[in-house]
Amino acid sequence: MQMLKGMVLFDRLPVRHAAKDKVFGEVKRSLAGAAGEKRTAELLERELDLAEKAKIFRGVWLPYMDGFAQVDVLLLHPNFICALEVKNMVGEFYFDKDNFQFYRIVDGRKEGMRNPESQLHRAVKATEKFFGFKVHGTIVMSSRSGRVAVPPKLYPVIALDYLPFHIEKMVDPLLSFDVEGLEGLVRRSRGQFNGPDLLLKHKLTRDCLEVGVRCLGCRRVMCEWRDRKWRCSYCGSISSNAHEFALQEYTILFGSELTTEFAYKWLGIKDKYVLYRLLGNCTIKSNKRGTRYIIENRSLLIDHFKEIYS
Repeated sequence: MQMLKGMVLFDRLPVRHAAKDKVFGEVKRSLAGAAGEKRTAELLERELDLAEKAKIFRGVWLPYMDGFAQVDVLLLHPNFICALEVKNMVGEFYFDKDNFQFYRIVDGRKEGMRNPESQLHRAVKATEKFFGFKVHGTIVMSSRSGRVAVPPKLYPVIALDYLPFHIEKMVDPLLSFDVEGLEGLVRRSRGQFNGPDLLLKHKLTRDCLEVGVRCLGCRRVMCEWRDRKWRCSYCGSISSNAHEFALQEYTILFGSELTTEFAYKWLGIKDKYVLYRLLGNCTIKSNKRGTRYIIENRSLLIDHFKEIYS
């Protein structure tokens, strides 16, 4: 969800906007992180040898303090709960045990970075508070090109290949968690906690973003509604439903509630009858006058961005 938000936000920012490079950097880091999380989850699904199978979740956001904490990979098992902080990085890693700082050395260069141990500690505390139970925490190095020179103080760092054996040792037969109940809490949390608001984080407003309907051929926001079709003024592509993608972009950034007033601006439509016709099949009426709810279809965005970032 957060990665999709970043991709949409990057595409909707004007070319020379000051925040564009920073947002793109976050998207690249998210992609690298997601690749590591995917490898980790797949390895555990394949090689974790437990009497009862663990439930594995990726990219879980949980409430913590006045904000949120992200759990890269969460394992729920009748005999343990574990939060994993996955790092898909190369180089030599140094954890400062006294100041809890972190840096790595790549090609002879020293780079200070956010401490994975601090990130994991936040994730563990949030998970313990959310479930009300003790939670194990482990930092996972998912890249074979990474090496820990100085380990952290509070949590173990495990190479991905050894991770299944490490987790198997967490089993405590004296514990008996209701995994189905905990799983329900996680699934409900995904509808409530979606991570930080990226516009707020980057100090952006809606007025910063390009409005209009995107051409899915050339990817430019240059479609106009003429003769009952969306026509791209740049590449000439024609579509009858390009507005549906634009509405999904809106949903990922702002939520599904859409006012008629802003719908005119976001889609670049002036005729109210055209607007109502376009909104008819992809939104539903609400009890609020002048407001509709967009029917979410995230797969439109996922399929589109898969081609771009693959």
